[in-house]
Amino acid sequence: MSGVDIQGEQIRTLYRQTQIVLLANCVNATIVSALLWTSTSHALLLGWLAAMALVTLGRVILSRQYRRAAPQAGEARVWGTRYVLGSALSGVLWGGAGFFFLQDASPVSQLLLVFFVGGMCSAAAGTLAAYLPAFIAFISPALVALALRVALFGDSLHQVLAGVIVFYGIGLLAVARVNHRAIAEALALRYENAELVASLSRAQRSLEQNNRTLEQRVADRGEALRQQTEALRDAQRLEAVGRLAGGVAHDFNNLLTIILANLSELVDQQGLDARTRGALREMRDAASKGADLVRQLLTFSRRQRAAPETLDLNRTLGGMDRLLPRLLGERITLDLTLQTEPLFVHMDPTQMEQVIVNLITNARDAMPAGGVIRVGTETVERSGPTRGSAPGRYALLRVADTGVGMDGGTRQRIFEPFFTTKEVGKGTGLGLSTAYGIVEQGGGHIEVSSEPGRGSSFDVYLPLAAAPIERAASAPRLVSGFRAITRAPAQASVLLVEDEPTVRAVTRRILEKAGHRVRTAPNAELALEIAADAAQPIDLVVTDVVMAGMDGPSLAERLRAARPELKTLFISGYSHDHVMPRDVPRSLAFLAKPFTHDALLAKVTELLAEPPSVRRAVAREE
Repeated sequence: MSGVDIQGEQIRTLYRQTQIVLLANCVNATIVSALLWTSTSHALLLGWLAAMALVTLGRVILSRQYRRAAPQAGEARVWGTRYVLGSALSGVLWGGAGFFFLQDASPVSQLLLVFFVGGMCSAAAGTLAAYLPAFIAFISPALVALALRVALFGDSLHQVLAGVIVFYGIGLLAVARVNHRAIAEALALRYENAELVASLSRAQRSLEQNNRTLEQRVADRGEALRQQTEALRDAQRLEAVGRLAGGVAHDFNNLLTIILANLSELVDQQGLDARTRGALREMRDAASKGADLVRQLLTFSRRQRAAPETLDLNRTLGGMDRLLPRLLGERITLDLTLQTEPLFVHMDPTQMEQVIVNLITNARDAMPAGGVIRVGTETVERSGPTRGSAPGRYALLRVADTGVGMDGGTRQRIFEPFFTTKEVGKGTGLGLSTAYGIVEQGGGHIEVSSEPGRGSSFDVYLPLAAAPIERAASAPRLVSGFRAITRAPAQASVLLVEDEPTVRAVTRRILEKAGHRVRTAPNAELALEIAADAAQPIDLVVTDVVMAGMDGPSLAERLRAARPELKTLFISGYSHDHVMPRDVPRSLAFLAKPFTHDALLAKVTELLAEPPSVRRAVAREE
């Protein structure tokens, strides 16, 4: 606490005691006037009383002004000076009473007058000790005038009494100084305690705020951990389902290869009646739909090959303006709000359209009585790690509906394959899981918000891509100035390596009906034994990729080491990116299962028609 603050509090203490001081001043002045009324000039006594009344009134007015002004500590000195002036005037009047009234008074009155003046000074040592200048201003004129008048009597007794009065004043000053120091120390201690209490209060408030902040941080981190744990469980569950879906899809592709290949042969046979041919075509169409379902499973499990390119999400949506209304029907309104600037993302165009169609179809099915589907795009900035995405700029595709909504249990399972809330026969449960797989494969993620009866909103976040650079269309590859087109040989020697007996049998039958000479092997080891006979020509190797023991790419590498001009066709129920090693160029032929009779023969004819020199040149370019 500063000295200015202490001084201000001392002066405030003076003004708080003003009423007691003024009351004592008035009472004592009245008593003295009554004692001296018979021995002193009435005019002189009345003049003294009038002066005392004026000074007292002035001090009353000053006290009221002080309370009204309520000055700050920095303004206290001015009010202290005014108070000292009032105390000095009061001391002068009491000293004047002793100087002028003492001589004419009787001995008893003289003694009482000295007693009253001394008593007023003694009281001032307590009431005015808070501010020493006020105390000194009061007792100095009062005691000095009284001591001087007593000394002027001339006799030794009065002179001794004058000395006693002087020493009495010195003693009162010492007492006042002690009282002043005690008051100052008490004020300082009070302010220190107040500051300590305030500091403790601030510390307590800060601690409480820190505790609240800490509790909030703990709650936030707990929620973040819960979300991460939930996301991890979802990812692990979906990954497990994805591995299962991929394995099932591979086996289904082998079965569908057999079915589609045989159906293709049967449909093309001569002599079939219309009913039989129609039934075969229906079976072939059903098998093709099964192949589509398998491709969706592979997309969900990230095992379906994609051909991503930089595309404008707004243009993709705009190009579907004719398809979407027909998809929704008359009872549903489509509200399309697209960002004015292009939104470039790196996605497979067909898969991107599939995501849009699946989300809008899901929204449509959630509104059996009709409603509104709002589709919008915008650029968003994600500043902190969130579930499923790192900080950065994203293209946001939002599909919101006014449908029936979902509860928490449904929201947690909507991306699981084959999970559906629709009636039997009205949904496969692969639409949202396929969209999920495509978006995750493209480096994005999907967030869902929904409540029963309040509709659903699907937010698709895709990483923004740089604007594509326009390039001129590349010219077709030329060899010595001419297109490399060569007719395939009528008959070729084909080595077929396939570990699935039925697939191996139907593939051999298709190739042999086309006029090729086919030798088969159930595994890579037996294929190497067949190829070891240099006398046996081999124009083409058709091999499965995933086999027990040595796989297809390793077999092809061993065979090309001995026969550099040998051509290879890989077949697999998985996609190229999933099963082919990264160091194997895409120029090597690849045919995904299930394939039809015509697709297999077209790929074989294409490979056999390509001269070796052209094939090597293409591989170098790629």
